[in-house]
Amino acid sequence: MKISKAKPVNTITFSTRDKKETLQMAQWWKAKSDDDLCGQLLTTAAFLKESQAYRYRHAAIYARMYGNMSLYNFIGSNINRLDTNQGLPLDRPTFNVVQSATDTLVSRITQSRPQPVFLTDNGDYKQRNLAKRLNNFILGEFYSTKAYDKAAIMLRDALVEGTGCLKVYETEDHKVALERVLLTELLIDPNEAIYGDPRQLYQMKLVDRQVLIDSCPGYKATIERAEKAYPDNSSDASKTVSDLVMVVEGWHLPSSPGAKDGRHTLACTAGIIYDEPFTKDKFPFAFLHYSNRMLGFWSQGLAEQLMGTQIEINSLLYTISRAIKLVGVPRVFVEAGSKVDKATFNNDIGTIVYYRGTKPEYEVAPCVPQELYGQLQRLIDYAYQQCGVSAMQASANKPAGLNSGEAQRVYDDIATDRFASLARKYDNVFVDLAYLMIDLAKDIAEREGEYMTVYPNKNGTKQIDLPKADLINDDPFVIQCFNQSSLPRDPAGRMQKITEMVQSGMITIKEGRRLLDYPDLEQMEKLANSSEERIFQILDKIIEDGEYTPPDPFMDLDLANELTVQYINLYSQANLEEEKAQMLRDFFTQIQAIKQAAMPPAPMPPAGPVPNNAPAPAQANPAPLPQNPLVPNAVAPGQPA
Repeated sequence: MKISKAKPVNTITFSTRDKKETLQMAQWWKAKSDDDLCGQLLTTAAFLKESQAYRYRHAAIYARMYGNMSLYNFIGSNINRLDTNQGLPLDRPTFNVVQSATDTLVSRITQSRPQPVFLTDNGDYKQRNLAKRLNNFILGEFYSTKAYDKAAIMLRDALVEGTGCLKVYETEDHKVALERVLLTELLIDPNEAIYGDPRQLYQMKLVDRQVLIDSCPGYKATIERAEKAYPDNSSDASKTVSDLVMVVEGWHLPSSPGAKDGRHTLACTAGIIYDEPFTKDKFPFAFLHYSNRMLGFWSQGLAEQLMGTQIEINSLLYTISRAIKLVGVPRVFVEAGSKVDKATFNNDIGTIVYYRGTKPEYEVAPCVPQELYGQLQRLIDYAYQQCGVSAMQASANKPAGLNSGEAQRVYDDIATDRFASLARKYDNVFVDLAYLMIDLAKDIAEREGEYMTVYPNKNGTKQIDLPKADLINDDPFVIQCFNQSSLPRDPAGRMQKITEMVQSGMITIKEGRRLLDYPDLEQMEKLANSSEERIFQILDKIIEDGEYTPPDPFMDLDLANELTVQYINLYSQANLEEEKAQMLRDFFTQIQAIKQAAMPPAPMPPAGPVPNNAPAPAQANPAPLPQNPLVPNAVAPGQPA
């Protein structure tokens, strides 16, 4: 067979796509028609998702390091293949320092319940009253939306993945709600967000078809035509009874305060579901970043920082386990030629072993050197030191000899300083949530006419409404965040601190009892402070609603007199209406009248002159001081020291 050399042929092969399948990369917020808007929004989100596949791989790895299971989300079949491996073997020893440090940080930081406070700058009483109503309103919203519980999950997401997200949205019954959002659902152009301030944001989410129809009833036909979606591209994902639709939600911030190019759009594969102009200057998300990177929007998480240490810990544990199983087992040494009955080597108790010659020897060889255990412990300590958590804190133990309340308080303060930056970021999340919630509730109130929420207090729950939108817009406020209590959390430290405050005269015993906040003292605290609470309620009704309630002999008149004077001095310089100011003065006058009526008449002088040698009237002995563990022992007047 003869083979001849072929003549070279220059050919060029082109790979083309159908025109309908090409990506319509454009500024979707400038689209004129619904078809162009839907196509450009979906293809832009698809392009960002495909170009950022590395984010999903990293998120899956970090989630597996924390919980030994990858993220199960609509992020492609490559992540589903990671899920086929169920992690480490069941019989392999592990020490998950990532999970231990993460849970410890979440437990310590979420013990505080930050409360955003609306502050005014030299405001009159109306602005102060409005700020007080807004404070009660935002606390009611936190209560109804379970903000503190969801913020704890958000903090865990930030520690594991680097960034935690909470979304503020409006429900079908026109209420403000919070939703935890995974960072794998959000898409941002990395070039635009190189300094962490993007102008566009996209969210891809699987939503039940019927829920989506109920949320957008005007687009029922469009939603019914939408393609069925699955979490990923694997064959197992399609084995389901659910009916899910992929929804892409996009936001474009206005270019300037007066610009008209802001847009908010929801789209599915069948078309546009919702479209409106967007005039806000921020996205409806609150973000918590664990460790900000030098560039970019997404942050570094604790799992990423400890990944190398965790892998080395797993390797050492596996080596130690294999060494113990292979070497650390008893062995019997029998001399060759000895007359030893091997059948006597069994698991029976008290077995008689017959031998002749050299006695058999049982020996266990040293299997793991102490240096290996030392290296393992050093790695565990290094991992805890890197994240600012000690091994004692992770195991809920305290150092030996740390028994006094003052020592425990100082130790807790020193341990807290290490992650003060993270605690400050956690507090700022609630400030952001307060702004977003007030903004959304104000829009709902303008559209629906009112917005009501439930405010919980120590006397139960109270329904309050959002102040008028024009009052909120006219009066600027600054929101700062404060912890619910700056006192120590442990009973010993709390008791020690309050005792010091009582002994120094900063607070009274009654206030100290209230600050203790012990469950078994709650009823006593309510009874002891009932008179003070009643006076505050009457005076607040005068200031807020102009409702007057006269004093009566059953209240503490001396305390009512003192508090009324303080209210008059406080609000006299805050432009209080004359009618309400007169109510305060009338309340004070009636207190004086009741006190005067309760005074006994002056004793009559004795008839006739008093003899010069008459003995002086006997004086009563001073009553002993009340004994209380909160105050030091004192000497009564007239008693010997």
